[in-house]
Amino acid sequence: MPKVRLGAGKGKTFLLGDLLYSLMLESHNDTAVAIAEHIGDSVEGFAAMMNAKASELGMSQTNFVTPNGLDAEGHASTPADMCRLASYACNNQTFLELIRTPSRTIRETNGKGSFSLTNHDAFLTSYKGAIGIKTGFTNKAGYCFVGAARRDGLTLVSCVLGSGWPPNKSYKWADTKALMNLGFENFSKQSVPIKDLSACSISVENGKADAIGILQPEIPPFLLSAADTIDVHYSLPSKIQAPVRQGTAIGEVQILVNGTPLGSYPVFPSEDVEKQTFADIVYDIVHLFLSF
Repeated sequence: MPKVRLGAGKGKTFLLGDLLYSLMLESHNDTAVAIAEHIGDSVEGFAAMMNAKASELGMSQTNFVTPNGLDAEGHASTPADMCRLASYACNNQTFLELIRTPSRTIRETNGKGSFSLTNHDAFLTSYKGAIGIKTGFTNKAGYCFVGAARRDGLTLVSCVLGSGWPPNKSYKWADTKALMNLGFENFSKQSVPIKDLSACSISVENGKADAIGILQPEIPPFLLSAADTIDVHYSLPSKIQAPVRQGTAIGEVQILVNGTPLGSYPVFPSEDVEKQTFADIVYDIVHLFLSF
């Protein structure tokens, strides 16, 4: 492994929880490989696990080959995908505690060898509300940083790749702060106004009821600026066939920001409607006849 490494000898054993500090605070390349081999049986096996998770998170422009981010043929990602990963990771409280740790001493499981670790994230102590997250450097990618900060209940994530090459080690901090300032100064969580769908109804064919009501979908706030254009598209049928089940979506509401779809939310019926049987039809005819 390259010179940024823990340097533990063959046969040394550690708790996995301790090695995570070696990985995240010091970016130790040998630790990343050890963890990959432990969890995925091999570097290739672990890369397959990472790529499966990336696909699950919608990281469509990412392909992992190395567990430590070192340059390799086919190993690539984008700032947008790294922000998707950071947003997901920031929901994990253990991860947040880990990346905000200033320093840590870890020991071999036999209690003999010890290693002192220091967090090299200067953003953490130089920006109001900073959470972390991770520095990086390779010859091809240059200085990189994925950051997160929280102010007044709003958490923002950012990513800079190729933010300078040696000796410009500090560019990534200035670039990250500029992105964060832009976000906090211009964006806020805002509710998206939609139609009152609870006042609408949809015709039901072959059902014990002629129409069904609609439950108002819950649309979460969106991170928006004054310059953003919001469009709401409604996909609802004019009629549906019985039976109707309250837990089965019958349409959706799609939110677009500046023409880009950012969320789709299912629309559900307000109640069940059973299918009308032959006996129901006979009963209705008899009831109609007797009413005269």
